Amino acid sequence: MSTPARQPARVANEKEADGRRLRAARNYEAVVGAVIEIVREFPPNVVYLPRAAEVAARAQVSERTVFRHFADLDALFVAASSRIRPTQLIYLEPRPDSPDLNERVEALVGLRAKLYERIAPVRRVAIYLSQTHPLVVEQLAEAYAIARSQVADVFAPELSRLDARGRLLMLDALDLASSWSSWDALRTLQGCSVPRTRKIVTKVLTDLLATVPKAKRR
Repeated sequence: MSTPARQPARVANEKEADGRRLRAARNYEAVVGAVIEIVREFPPNVVYLPRAAEVAARAQVSERTVFRHFADLDALFVAASSRIRPTQLIYLEPRPDSPDLNERVEALVGLRAKLYERIAPVRRVAIYLSQTHPLVVEQLAEAYAIARSQVADVFAPELSRLDARGRLLMLDALDLASSWSSWDALRTLQGCSVPRTRKIVTKVLTDLLATVPKAKRR
């Protein structure tokens, strides 16, 4: 006769447990999101790692909650840096394939401009963390490999007209010209605006590709 009485209690306990899990998930997302928000508020040339109190205040949770989810602030920053991967894929997976070379250059530079400007603050934090965190090193290496693959695919028609040595040299040059490091140097060290940076990268890519032999007419 006691079984029916225990059933409602068990259901109530399960609902309470589900509620705790939902709150924990929301708090986790709020804390990681808070880090990203704070970092994005600083100038392009600043690598800022917020204090626990700042993160907690922005996420509207206690500092205790922050450390309930993360062993330390470094673990939190690593989690935040991993959040740029989906954004990277949005802009690195497309393969513009217009027959017109200038259109492909413009399309690639447009994708990279949107990507780099969107991830810039978090990317700088990731680079800083890569000095001590192997996981971040792996994440950065993966992004680099995808970016290089994109360049190779977009300019495959031009690269195919070079011999093996020339192809590798040209790919290295195109990869560098369109890389995060080049974009960041123009934006932070030289103080170029986004439009000027786009113009410079477009010119470098165009000038490099102008040295490739023209396709033979059939």
